[in-house]
Amino acid sequence: MVFAYYARLTRAQQAIYRKSDALTEVRLERPADLHPRVAALETALKAEDRAATQAASRALIRGLTDAMGLPPVEVTVLAARPHARWGELHGLYTNERGKPPKIQLWMRTAKQKRVVAFRTFLRTLLHEVGHHVDYTGLRLKDSFHTEGFYKRESSLFYQLVPERRTVMVTIEERLKLPPEANLERMERTATDLAAAIKGQREAALSRRPDPKNWAAKEVVCHLRDTEEVFMGRFQTILSMDEPKLLAPAPDLADRWAEERQYLRCDAERALEAFRKRREEALAFLRNLGPSDWQRGGLHAVRGRMTIGDWVAVMAWHDDNHLDQLQRALEGRA
Repeated sequence: MVFAYYARLTRAQQAIYRKSDALTEVRLERPADLHPRVAALETALKAEDRAATQAASRALIRGLTDAMGLPPVEVTVLAARPHARWGELHGLYTNERGKPPKIQLWMRTAKQKRVVAFRTFLRTLLHEVGHHVDYTGLRLKDSFHTEGFYKRESSLFYQLVPERRTVMVTIEERLKLPPEANLERMERTATDLAAAIKGQREAALSRRPDPKNWAAKEVVCHLRDTEEVFMGRFQTILSMDEPKLLAPAPDLADRWAEERQYLRCDAERALEAFRKRREEALAFLRNLGPSDWQRGGLHAVRGRMTIGDWVAVMAWHDDNHLDQLQRALEGRA
């Protein structure tokens, strides 16, 4: 798959683009040797120590260039990101004639001056190393953001940070949990979303892992909008005796994504809207009496569902889409 800007490139640039796009992986011979350097970087970043973060970044990048047989590169870690109308600058690679290659990284967000999340910082570091690979390893005359480029970045990331797979609680297991456990999950969701998208570039938030799966910002918008659906069910159940609850059309979520133009939405604003609606939902649920939790309705697919059952579904729904959002940011469907 080529990105839209490919059509605007010259023939020579398109040839470079295709070469970049064709290589989808960079395989390190002994990635475990670099894991202590990755851990040192995470520790330095969490300590909010710029000098230590710079030293750890230099050590990791030196290890990467040595492992890949690339020339050394100067590394500087600065404080707050530069920003303008075009957004925030996360990292910068320069390779000027007659000067050594240089990588600049910023460890704090532009507006709130918060330290960037470790995984985001490491992604940025590897992104800039990717440009170094293009120029000095692949000997390309330019370094384009191709699908192959992003896959190479991801291949390095997962060698340095092996994926820790967690077993997600199933919907059946959620239904067996006490309401308080599911409410606790729901209380954390807005914070978990904020942590996941913190410091992410607009391109990363808007990039779909494939044509059929949502981008991260679409997941946030979906959670924002479905909050109203769940609240509508609660109110219907409380206002009527055993109401019939219709199942949404199978393609409703995807139609909303298109009709409501999720990809054009601001992810942080969508998150704040979700946070507000979730707080309202939690306040509503915590004010219910014991008998209210047993009130229910007849769902067209699931059968009789109480308010407690729907809260379990909401908690599972949160788990499911948080996982989807993280996969989207990592370029996985």
